[in-house]
Amino acid sequence: MSQQALNDLLAQGGGALAAPPPGEEIQYVPEPLRPLIGRRNGFYAFGPALYVRPWSPGVQGDCLWWNATDTWRHEYKGVGDDLLFFAEDVFGFQFGLHRSGIYSFDPETAARELLAKDIGGWAAKILADVDFLTGAPVADAWTEERGPLPLATRLAPVVPFFLGGEYDIEQLNPIPEVELMRFRGDVYQQTKDLPDGAQIELGF
Repeated sequence: MSQQALNDLLAQGGGALAAPPPGEEIQYVPEPLRPLIGRRNGFYAFGPALYVRPWSPGVQGDCLWWNATDTWRHEYKGVGDDLLFFAEDVFGFQFGLHRSGIYSFDPETAARELLAKDIGGWAAKILADVDFLTGAPVADAWTEERGPLPLATRLAPVVPFFLGGEYDIEQLNPIPEVELMRFRGDVYQQTKDLPDGAQIELGF
């Protein structure tokens, strides 16, 4: 594991969102995430762009709540159930833990990509391509012009990105995170088997 990359990522982050899991409770955190959660239990980095969820039941945004079937995952009807989502970019695109490594997950299309074998490698990837993997420039532009992103929201395009939506703050809205993921799951179900040019029904 790249310890230096993890150190460098934590240096870019804000304060912990929850206290470290006490005593033996750290054993309930998946082993690959312990080097991260054990040092800082949830945080934002690069402004609001990268959100690492806390592992602490009862704390808003907790990993266990986020990964519960009835929060939003039911909309994907089992797709992505082999991933444990622990972080996301400013647009709500997910980072998930799998037994084979850490993946990015596009909630609009359910496409995934292996980013790293461990949490240090993931941190190195984030640092090497902050703009693309976190959306930091868009987050900065939003904050400068519109103020802080409301709590528990992510920026969503008026038109989904995979249908040509733009990474422009004039074409983005802050949407509550659960509502956004449920909407994207519904869009995914509508589009996954459609031929090019077919019509779909959109709307929050």
